[in-house]
Amino acid sequence: MEQINLQAPEGQEDKPYRDDPYRDNLYSKENIWLLLFSLLLGLLFDLLFYGKPLGLSYPLYAIALYAVLLWNMRKNQQLKFSRTWLWGIPILALSLTYFFFSNEIFAFFNFLMVPALLVTHTLLLTSKNHYQWFEPWFLADLLQGMFFRPLANCLKPFLLLARITKHGSDSRDLGTARKVLVGILVAIPLLIIIIPLLSSADEIFRHFLNQVPDIFNIDMTEFFARLIIVTLITCLVFSYLWSLFRPGNKANGTLPDLKRLFKTKAFLDPITVTTILTLINILYIIFITIQFSYLFGSLSYGLPTDFTYAEYARKGFFELVLITLINLVILLGNLYLGKISGGRIDKTVQVLNTVLVVCTFVMLLSAHFRMSLYEEAYGFTYLRVLTHAFMGYLFVMFSATLLKIWYRPLILFKFYLVISIAAYTLVNYINVDRLIVTNNIERYNKGYSIDIGYLTTLSSDSVPLLVDFRNRISDQELVKQLDDGLEYKKQTLEEAAPWQSFNISRYRAEKALLQ
Repeated sequence: MEQINLQAPEGQEDKPYRDDPYRDNLYSKENIWLLLFSLLLGLLFDLLFYGKPLGLSYPLYAIALYAVLLWNMRKNQQLKFSRTWLWGIPILALSLTYFFFSNEIFAFFNFLMVPALLVTHTLLLTSKNHYQWFEPWFLADLLQGMFFRPLANCLKPFLLLARITKHGSDSRDLGTARKVLVGILVAIPLLIIIIPLLSSADEIFRHFLNQVPDIFNIDMTEFFARLIIVTLITCLVFSYLWSLFRPGNKANGTLPDLKRLFKTKAFLDPITVTTILTLINILYIIFITIQFSYLFGSLSYGLPTDFTYAEYARKGFFELVLITLINLVILLGNLYLGKISGGRIDKTVQVLNTVLVVCTFVMLLSAHFRMSLYEEAYGFTYLRVLTHAFMGYLFVMFSATLLKIWYRPLILFKFYLVISIAAYTLVNYINVDRLIVTNNIERYNKGYSIDIGYLTTLSSDSVPLLVDFRNRISDQELVKQLDDGLEYKKQTLEEAAPWQSFNISRYRAEKALLQ
């Protein structure tokens, strides 16, 4: 592959964007190496700093940053020794204070000073400063380097990854075996995310999973936190280094890349997609088999030993919902970024996508069943009722996606918009407050406890039902709690309101309280 000279001609360091050789050649060896080193710096940041006090980690990371900087400057004239390199002495010295000393005051100020000096040094080394470092106007360069440069090109790593994948799938030399390998490499990070979610969602699945190495026993909260940190640092480092070593004017920000990212044509090879879907579907089928054996079977045979309804219901509900959202992203990626070859492989992809939708339906059913068990144990609240509504919404969304799988001309996002508006409108009209009170009263009639304090905080829609409930019960403690809550409601409703504020719900509540 042709090497691109990173050194701009003298006097043309900031040529217009239209002359930027990287604008249409994002996929290059230099850029791939830059992305790889940025990722390594992101991983190193996580290794050195996550959950650890500052110490030796600080100078080690500073040295790593300089190593990457030197590698990128290996072909530049600035790599030759000059007085500019002397800026590195105070930077490394201040970084080492975290290793040598423990003065909290200096540690605080050095935490701010070292990044500022580092930005200053890199700007001077790459001649990206507009003003001399000793001029007061250099502050503008410094602020731009600290805040604009790390953010201006932070989407380029994702665009570069898309180009790499597209380049690989378009290559005539890329045989079936290599395409399968690409699919496996893409599926691995997805499985790393999905497997711990499934393990957290179901204790029985976790039990079977514990029979394999502990690599999958991941604390999901910590995992996602560290994943976000690594991704963020990678993007910030890549963006900053890109701004230093790639020609382009200051206006070259994120918006053009964003447009190009969303206008990316289909590039996912059907064989690669088939590999990804096969691996994920196998995992889901195993999980669903366990669900049918233990969870759905519990309706007839009882819950597994050492589990209560509440414990089994609480574990895994939100993980399952998150997995359904991941599946939706996978399906949309396959539908809009997958190539159509016109052969049997396309039918295979359709079948695998359908299997993924069916597995998602079962997971939604499992999540619905879990939440129902939880409501049976602890009662109905806004969050629990609305999660049921959200699962119904997802079910309809996946149904529309299933149609898209088999009827490609369907404009899916139009359906999504219509479904979303209709779902939101419907939720407004099902009267959640009355639904909560009705179901909690039914639980009470079956011998369960009831949280009167919570019910009396609901809106005026709940008042007629609560008044009727108060008149039918004999438990004086509950009667007293209801009287106290309804009295507050009555005082609120008796406040004068203009006719323009007339509300049927308030009118019905006031009428019920005055009977």
